[in-house]
Amino acid sequence: MKIFKLLCLFLIACKSMGCGLELPSPPPDTFYKHNQLKVGRGPAHLITVDLNLDDLPDLVSANAKNNTLSVLLSNGDGTFRKTLTFPVASEPTTIATGDVNSDSIPDLLINSRGEGQFIILLGYGNGSFRRLPAIKTGKVPLAIIPADFNGDNKLDVAVTLTFDKMEIFLGSGDGTFSKGETYLTGSRSFSGVSGDFNRDGNIDIALATSSSASSAIRLYIGKGNGTFNKPRSIAKGLVPLVLVKKDMNNNGLQDLIFSSGQGDNMYMLLSKGDGTFKEKITFSGGGGPIALTVGHFNSDNQIDIAVANSRSSNFSLVMRLANESFHYPTRDYIVDGGTPLGITSGDYNNDNMTDIAVASNAKNTIEIYLQRKIFK
Repeated sequence: MKIFKLLCLFLIACKSMGCGLELPSPPPDTFYKHNQLKVGRGPAHLITVDLNLDDLPDLVSANAKNNTLSVLLSNGDGTFRKTLTFPVASEPTTIATGDVNSDSIPDLLINSRGEGQFIILLGYGNGSFRRLPAIKTGKVPLAIIPADFNGDNKLDVAVTLTFDKMEIFLGSGDGTFSKGETYLTGSRSFSGVSGDFNRDGNIDIALATSSSASSAIRLYIGKGNGTFNKPRSIAKGLVPLVLVKKDMNNNGLQDLIFSSGQGDNMYMLLSKGDGTFKEKITFSGGGGPIALTVGHFNSDNQIDIAVANSRSSNFSLVMRLANESFHYPTRDYIVDGGTPLGITSGDYNNDNMTDIAVASNAKNTIEIYLQRKIFK
């Protein structure tokens, strides 16, 4: 991908001198900025979830600078109701969602980097919540990964810590947890996902561990009883930051996509279905790629990627091609206020097309971009 960027620079210089070579074009401009919403100070993470059970995608941001969550309930037309604010604990930087108390209503789980704990807000199904007593963790919790790790149909939680550890908390189904095993991660992990990566019926964990000396994706294969095998490292030395999972080629397997702190690159690992992955596919967005979201961002049947670029203060649409590679150059959209750290996607105006929401950490806003139909 670096070679391709250098080629593009060469073509730019060549065109300026009138040599007749043509530059590659970005993909069509499929999005337009619809509105901008005020949230709490320093939005660091953004998710889409239907909190009030009306089949419309709502938004939640974790605001690290004033220790709050902002909840925006969708009107279904690309607009949202007045922002609801919920105080949490010090330095919330990660939000996860799941059914903690087995009532089929989405709940929220939030880390507190400043107080060494995670918070649970039990949803009432109308956009309001009841806060449970905090769950104590080790120092500086980072990623929150909810899943059923022991097969009892109750939500468990994995929490990564700054100091190279992952803690397991086993859920009782009523909002309380018992402490499980602690695992060494070899490096701090800001992000992780769960899934059955080897198709044995047990839930596994993949962590993006980012310290440059020992960075890798670390795969913990679950035993089905809430414990895990010794991790296997893949994608070594690539400094993974934010990790997402998605079946990118429609074969029923969970693939991995991650941003990197090395060279403004991103990577895709296609699953073989046995806990191993094919050779990495490299692609690029803007400067300082951080948060990712995946979806159908144009009218073809390929799953595309949108990435928030913290250094270049924009987000990039990276369109998939039929041969499992990516289109370059990307289509980029400037984020007002700069420093976008959170990005998510959903059908915010109920037109059966996937839209994008991106958070400006500097301006304390969420910008809504709606997808428009492109006719070929």
